[in-house]
Amino acid sequence: MRDIRRWARLTAYCLLVALQPLLTGCETPPPEAALREAVAELESGLEGGDVGAVMDRLAADFRYRDLDRKAAGRRLVGVFLRYPKRQVSFLNVQVSLDPVTLREAEVTFNALVWGGRATLPEDADSFRVRSRWREKGGDWVLVDLEARGLSE
Repeated sequence: MRDIRRWARLTAYCLLVALQPLLTGCETPPPEAALREAVAELESGLEGGDVGAVMDRLAADFRYRDLDRKAAGRRLVGVFLRYPKRQVSFLNVQVSLDPVTLREAEVTFNALVWGGRATLPEDADSFRVRSRWREKGGDWVLVDLEARGLSE
């Protein structure tokens, strides 16, 4: 009887050690949560005027209309200088992950942007944005972007 208890304890201990990673959970967040975090970082980078943070989220092969990654960075600097006080809000964010790979996704949202040189905004606009993202090295990067004005 004593040997059975000892064997049962040893089996339970080994099982607990073997299942420890499953019981504690993964260190990396699920793909959709990580992607939503990346979109939020992009939003705060745009609002804060942090060109580096925005550029870190753009893929090497990024495209927006006729702009590549480098041209988009230059355009951002110009916009940030023109509108030192700005606000950016992404609303109705919808994430659609590729069900097979879970490494590519499409994110659509409404973007409200306004800004100016003083506290009161000089210019404001709203857009419907469709973006394609790809996971690269554990980080989500923006590959392609399409934006249309909501009034269109």
